[in-house]
Amino acid sequence: MSAILADLTPEQRQAATHFTGPMLVVAGAGSGKTRVVTRRIAWLMAQGVKPWQILALTFTNKAAGEMKERVRELTGDAPKSVGTFHSQCARFLRFDVERLDDGRRGNFSIYDAGDQQGLIKQILKIRRLDAQQLKPAAVANAISAAKCQLQYPSDLPQNSWREKMTVEIYAEYERRLRETNAVDFDDLLLLTARMLERLPDLRAAYQRRFRFLLVDEYQDTNRLQYKLLRLLVGDENNLHATGDPDQSIYSWRGADYRNIMDFQQDFPGAKIVLLEQNYRSTGNILTAANHLIAHSDNRIEKNLFTAAGAGERIVAAQLRDDRAESFWVVEQILAEKAAGRALAAMAILYRMNAQSRAFEEALTRAKIPYQIVGGVRFYDRREVKDVLAVLKLRVNPADEISLRRALDARPVGVGAVTLDGILAQARAQKVAAVEFLAGDDFSRRYDGRQNAKLKTFCEWCRRLLAVPVDRAGDATRALIELSGLTEHLIRQSEKDPAWEDRVANIEALLNRAVEFSQTNPEGTLAQFLEDVALVADIDSFNPASDCLTLMTLHSAKGLEFDAVFLTGLEEGVLPHSRARFGSPAKNEEDIAEERRLFYVGITRARQKVYISHTQFRYMNGEANYAQPSSFLRELPQETLATVATPSLAAAQTGNTDNLDPEWDDDYIDDPFSE
Repeated sequence: MSAILADLTPEQRQAATHFTGPMLVVAGAGSGKTRVVTRRIAWLMAQGVKPWQILALTFTNKAAGEMKERVRELTGDAPKSVGTFHSQCARFLRFDVERLDDGRRGNFSIYDAGDQQGLIKQILKIRRLDAQQLKPAAVANAISAAKCQLQYPSDLPQNSWREKMTVEIYAEYERRLRETNAVDFDDLLLLTARMLERLPDLRAAYQRRFRFLLVDEYQDTNRLQYKLLRLLVGDENNLHATGDPDQSIYSWRGADYRNIMDFQQDFPGAKIVLLEQNYRSTGNILTAANHLIAHSDNRIEKNLFTAAGAGERIVAAQLRDDRAESFWVVEQILAEKAAGRALAAMAILYRMNAQSRAFEEALTRAKIPYQIVGGVRFYDRREVKDVLAVLKLRVNPADEISLRRALDARPVGVGAVTLDGILAQARAQKVAAVEFLAGDDFSRRYDGRQNAKLKTFCEWCRRLLAVPVDRAGDATRALIELSGLTEHLIRQSEKDPAWEDRVANIEALLNRAVEFSQTNPEGTLAQFLEDVALVADIDSFNPASDCLTLMTLHSAKGLEFDAVFLTGLEEGVLPHSRARFGSPAKNEEDIAEERRLFYVGITRARQKVYISHTQFRYMNGEANYAQPSSFLRELPQETLATVATPSLAAAQTGNTDNLDPEWDDDYIDDPFSE
């Protein structure tokens, strides 16, 4: 017990040792909230609570893994039910989804964004609708937004042709998901909520099992997640929520700021604990952050403080244009590196992904290694998705999207028209597509030489279904070999200069599966696919790599660095131009969220913050005058060290050894001169 409660402040101890009833822990940035949550889990176990009685929900796999490991270090054990909303709901559905009686079974496929859009494209094609008029990505976003608001197709407006078509596609999309035994990410939560709501006996069983419910980042929950929590919390209302309304930055993906603001109203008698002592940043950084966020209304009042000294002031600079900005940032990075700062301890943060281009060019010229978080994920690479399609087919033979992808990846002579006809027959007979193809009755029809290719594919389907799936590593190795994708890439090497990288990526996926089996000796192929499907963008961040990090402000949430570069502090960039759309009330809400985003950026820094904005910024191919962000005026002057007119950066300093010689001439040329 002494180890569990050691080095906790009185406020942290109060939060960690709360036993029954609802509690909201308002944890400011850098206030040790992960420590509090893990100590609370360990403390509950020390009181005799069984690990299986605890359900802890987070927003990233990394946070869940860290939480489990810390609890295990303290107690020698850890609850299994620690993970993201999506991963835990996937587990629930594997056991009980058949009780919904909607056609889905426990071996369902989880469709990612690419799979979703692939299915929507199929529906558009069948309905002869133009994908330019109804873009699959826009339709997928509309469906996701509806599901997060617990809306069925019949609940959506149909006031225009586009709205009417979206509703019809949504309905068809749902029907096809049920037919092919598939779910999308939102379904993992929606179907779990539906299951718990419709089946009182099951809901009571879950409530009895998970007596203690902990939720991290409560300010980021959406309506659907809130509904799930209400269904899971039993009569004791043992909900321990941790969050910070000042860091609520995800309304664009459905997060509802009201969930944390209304906690006491939703859970009468709830206890509130404020964690205001910051263990990350210096005094100047916190003073700036406190003054900034104080300009927002409708927040839980708190004031971050630190026992550390004031530290260095924030460096603020105005540059001529975005190219000059990138050059100046590189100059500061080189200076920090020369002073002994590791590249891995620094990050460039921006509001929009498009801003990364200038920094990438500048870093490449300066020969500074970097990683981008939130770019093309490993699991989104073409060849990796091709292999995953084969793996998904083995687990779920009804997965038509994966079947089409497997055929496209390595053509075997079975065309789209032929496949459409076969799939129609399979649906009519209510048989999974691959099982239909592998069946003796079907393959006997194609003994003639004219159908040799289809007959060969039927044999491939039989071999696919024969691969054992009880060990993920062995199954992945066998299925990669069966797929023939590696050999196909080698044969295509003359046409594809990146073929070696693609083969290496397939090998990396196999290595990941083998590693999964070593960590989870009883882990099946289905469990491996679930693990892969639920990897978030932020999970690709590697703090141990010896390189600089580039990411959006949204992706930076939950991370910290010694030195942070906050770029593009201009009206229309941060705050984003979209924050000016809509009614005055909507504008005010959007501006407040943009301010919170800036606040999150500032509080990522341990020791140094650099802020930059430009006089001109290229937008849509034109150089436009840029107005400094209104948020800059909300920072107290005593915390700033303003660089009013910086020199021509490295072009007029001695620090040019690592820069391309041609850079200086390019930079000095005035891009705005006539």
